[in-house]
Amino acid sequence: MTTSHNIQTKAIWERELALLDGRILHIQSNQTQIHTNDFGDFHINYSWLNCKSNPAESLFKALSDLLSTHSLPYAYSVNKACIQWASTLGDELPKQLEIKHVEALASIPSSYRNFVMPALRRINEQKLPGLSEDLKAFLEHDYAWEEKGNGAYFTLITNDPERGALTDQELHNLHSALNTAFANGAVSQTQFTLAWMCIGTGLRPIQIARLLVSDIQLIEGPDGMEVNLRIPLAKGEKTSKTEYWNRRAPTVLADCLKHFLKQPEIITRAPSDQLFGLTNSAITHEVRKMFAGLKTWSDRLERPIPITPYRFRYTLATRSLRQGASDHEVARLLTHRSIHCIQYYRASMPELQQPIQDKIGEEMDYFARAFQGRLLRNISEASYPDEPEKRILDFMNLAGQTIGACGTRAECHQNAPIACLTCPRFEPLRDAPWETLLTILEQDRARESEDRIRSIQQHAMSAIISIMNLRDEASQ
Repeated sequence: MTTSHNIQTKAIWERELALLDGRILHIQSNQTQIHTNDFGDFHINYSWLNCKSNPAESLFKALSDLLSTHSLPYAYSVNKACIQWASTLGDELPKQLEIKHVEALASIPSSYRNFVMPALRRINEQKLPGLSEDLKAFLEHDYAWEEKGNGAYFTLITNDPERGALTDQELHNLHSALNTAFANGAVSQTQFTLAWMCIGTGLRPIQIARLLVSDIQLIEGPDGMEVNLRIPLAKGEKTSKTEYWNRRAPTVLADCLKHFLKQPEIITRAPSDQLFGLTNSAITHEVRKMFAGLKTWSDRLERPIPITPYRFRYTLATRSLRQGASDHEVARLLTHRSIHCIQYYRASMPELQQPIQDKIGEEMDYFARAFQGRLLRNISEASYPDEPEKRILDFMNLAGQTIGACGTRAECHQNAPIACLTCPRFEPLRDAPWETLLTILEQDRARESEDRIRSIQQHAMSAIISIMNLRDEASQ
């Protein structure tokens, strides 16, 4: 696509909007320069949209809206990604964007793909013109394309930051928020079990809706009572006999189901009754509503994590492949009868888990609220001040120095003190040498090559930054 960078070109589209810092800025579709003390000057080039067409007008509005809701680096990156994508569509934007144009995302660098889909979805949500009916349907109900056998679908959906596989940071944040909400009574046992049914199995909502009470089988095993799931297959409904595949429930889900089945309203149900008593659409609604009520944060989207049951399905597939599972094993996990779709998941793997914005990712991680505990001025303020075994000591990095206390009597087998940093029951001392510990962790992270370990270290570092910020605020 050819674009004009001549600042003197008359702007076709223009508007005024407020930046996050409160400044009112005049945005034009020829080129815009924005100055910020935090990030320097940003030359956001909208000249590729300086043409009279519905997609150009809608994209200009959607992309400029980001200046009011996101950081400048994010708005700049989304615009740059869209320029890369538009360059594959020809000399100018089409009069109407269709699914085939979205499929062209597969031909641009993977680091750009994650930016474009949210922009198109924003156009659809605001009912702006320029999208075909098929593209609107895809943006609203992308999971309906899962079985159509188009490889481009899997490349798009697994890398979609709003609908696709979750990153390590997002999963950590979701699990922490969900567990905290359940512990505080904000999430019921039924909701908690439903959430972990999605997280632990990756089942489609229709399959969860079809689960009967009798499909949850408690079996005495070598390690105690195990839970076996008899999972109805979602496809092949026209056959005369329903097919089932058996699967052992993951540990957390198994514990949830054991408590769920003991609830008075569940005990009275017959074996042939539905397990959750919800339709597939009601399950989707319930899961979305529950997670929307939690305090979550996505680094790459710079906003709360949008959740649908299918996101856990895509996450299960891609993480299983990343950890070495074969195509047949993943097909079995997803209850696919063939491995046809799995090859596309595997093809999209190199793009997964890559940081969408190296420039601001770690800075934004602070807002994920990695530290959720209570800051102490001294150890006497701890929940259990007279119990020395509740003090958290750091022998590995700080020569046994006390950095805080544990605010629960629950048994814990995590790796203290690093695991404590992101625990909501951790009570850190305000005057502990946090700068020293942060420097040590930064050095360790720089030497680490495995992404999973780097991610864990990043969460701990983010928690320390949170603690330091709270400490500084308290001293003002």
